[in-house]
Amino acid sequence: MLTEIFLAFRYLFRGKARHVSFIGIISAIGIVLGVATVIVAVSIVNGIDGALLERIMQFQYHITLDTRDSDQLYLMQKELSKEEGVEDSSLSVRTQVFAQIGDTIVPLVVRGFQLDDPGQEQFFSQYIKEEFNDSGFFLGKGLSRRFFFKDKIEFYPLDERLTLEKEPIRGYFETGLYDVDNYYLISDLEKAKNLSPHYHLFLGLRLSEPFAADRLADEIARRYPQSIITTWTETNQQLFATLRLQKIALFIILSLIIIVASFNIFATLTIKVVEKTKDIGILKSIGFTSRRILSIFTLQGLVLGVIGTLGGVTLGLGICFFLEKHPIISLPEEIFFTPYLPVSVDYGEVILIGVVAIFISFLSSIWPARRACRFCPTEALRYE
Repeated sequence: MLTEIFLAFRYLFRGKARHVSFIGIISAIGIVLGVATVIVAVSIVNGIDGALLERIMQFQYHITLDTRDSDQLYLMQKELSKEEGVEDSSLSVRTQVFAQIGDTIVPLVVRGFQLDDPGQEQFFSQYIKEEFNDSGFFLGKGLSRRFFFKDKIEFYPLDERLTLEKEPIRGYFETGLYDVDNYYLISDLEKAKNLSPHYHLFLGLRLSEPFAADRLADEIARRYPQSIITTWTETNQQLFATLRLQKIALFIILSLIIIVASFNIFATLTIKVVEKTKDIGILKSIGFTSRRILSIFTLQGLVLGVIGTLGGVTLGLGICFFLEKHPIISLPEEIFFTPYLPVSVDYGEVILIGVVAIFISFLSSIWPARRACRFCPTEALRYE
């Protein structure tokens, strides 16, 4: 096997025809650029997906619990707050009002938190941008920009009596989630309950490990069989499916770049076989089997693939680390949930991309190698 390896490197890097070595370099560069492109593109998609999930998990509860008996919710809150892995448990209210803005009626969601609770107050305070009063509604920044609210908001509660009410604006908040910042009002829990008899009271849990939500939800379901339990993964199931499909489609499409680059290896080895026809005849005449000839030329394709893949991984990771340390490409935050192009390297995916690139390079060398091993010694020596 050492002889085959020696001949493969000799034919690849020390051929008499200098242009063949140049083509080999171009082939390796093609793999380098293809692998680097796939790594950078997949890492950017991972970064955008990660930024989106981080925003979602920050403002949403990881587990929500519903029950018809509101008193039981208070009991469940006390018990589950002591559960291992639960960082915070709190009651929330969701209802709706119809804000009057000039001649326009706009439906808005009212979310009530236990703002007198230290944990809830600390949680929501990270999103507050401005605070003017001690009572009233917090408005989303996007909502205030759209309708130019000043010091109060006029609205009709969700009730049969269409009575116009007024409430001062307590301040402004911003979560980075478009729907929340443009359609939500935040108030104290009791205030939200008193707006209308039609409200939804539920218990929310935030966990130290969000991806353990499904396991903990199963345990809670066994303890409280009458409750309705929803996890954040179930709430965002369609989003996760879309992100997964997007990543698979992106990987397949970008892999075509590597496949196109591998055609350079195919062309290089085809030329190499023609150039080394005489050498193939000599090797066969001194006892080299077709299998050993096949090994020499497939090793050349494998070497080009490995060199190109290692170079591509180095270049791709270098670009990713540069973009991570120097966020120079800005993005519209309301669409991508982050002001700059995010990058998140998944080393498992990097290894997969490298293995696929090497495998494709190996496949592209098989046909020229099979052509070389089929030469008859007498016919090959005619090139002498």
